[in-house]
Order: sequence, then structure tokens, then C-alpha cells
Amino acid sequence: MSEVNATASSSAARSLEDYQNSKRTTSSTLTQEDFLKILVAQMSNQDPMEPTSNEDFLAQMAQFSALESMSSLSKSYASTQAYSMIGKYVYIDNGSSVVHGVVSGVVTEDGVNYLLIGDQYYDASKVTGVMAPLDDDSQQILQGANLIGKTVTGTVTNDDNTTSAVSGVVSKLIVKDGAVYAVVNDQNVPISSITEITG
Repeated sequence: MSEVNATASSSAARSLEDYQNSKRTTSSTLTQEDFLKILVAQMSNQDPMEPTSNEDFLAQMAQFSALESMSSLSKSYASTQAYSMIGKYVYIDNGSSVVHGVVSGVVTEDGVNYLLIGDQYYDASKVTGVMAPLDDDSQQILQGANLIGKTVTGTVTNDDNTTSAVSGVVSKLIVKDGAVYAVVNDQNVPISSITEITG
């Protein structure tokens, strides 16, 4: 009977160990928590006949304070970098593809900064390139590029200053007199006048 219990408890211990191993992540740097665990373990296991000197503990505490300060500074720097990208055009390595667009906001969650591009959030540490803020024309061209091949409805101003509705497939974009137009049925429809877009 005791043999069965021993086997069961050994099996339970093994599964707990497997669970802990599955949750353990390897890291090349020590965290503040790791440092404190080492310090507590050292204090608990020191030789009572030859205890560690106060100077050694003070030196270790100074190292811990320096580590804490560096960690705080690093997080602050990462946040500053993320916020400095607002309004800029960035490229992000999203694993299987590269995402690009203008950063419209930043959210910090669990110490990680996420950039808002369109309606999606991306890890700021995955940024591979940053460009200066785009001027209005460039932003309109980027936004309008998604219209090519889609059916749109917009208005155009005629020579007699009346307006008329135009519907059709966008064949290309052009920039004329500082404005961006979608070419629909050989007519230049201002991007700003488009009221309907269908796939």
C-alpha cells in the first residue's frame, strides 16, 4: 500500500516539475526579482560561524539599487521612443509580413508599448523603420491608394460650377494643383468628395 502512495506522490511531483519546466522561460538577464531571490538565499544559507560582512551586503544592495534605476530608466526611454513615433510613418515586422502606416497613438500594457496604426495595435519593439511625418498630400495618396480597383461614388464640379455625382471603379490616383483625385470613368473625383466605397 505504501508503495502505491509513493508512486502516486512521485508521479504528482514529476507532473509538478514538468509544469514548472513548461512555464520556465530562459533569459540572459537577471531581473530585480531574481536578484532579491539570490540575496535572500545567500543570507539564509550563510555560514553562521563566518557570516557575510555588512559591507558585502551593502555592496549588493547598491548593485540592486543600480539595477532598479537602470530598469526604470530603460522603461522610461522605451516609452519616450514609442510616443515620439506618433504622427510618423513606420514599418513593423509582424512576423510573416511587414505592416506600415502612420502611428496615431500609443498604449502601454504590462510594461509593453503598443503603437496604434489604423485600428490595430502593434508592439513598438518590432519597428524596423521610421520616416518623418507625412505631409497632407502624401497621407491622402496613401489613404487613396486603397481605393484603386474599388467602386466609389463622389461628386465633381462642372465647368458651370454645378456639381454632379460620379460612380465607377477607381483606375488610378493623380495629384493636381495640390489636391489628390481618384480617376473614375476618365473623370477626376476629389478624394474628399467620395461618399461611398464598395468592394
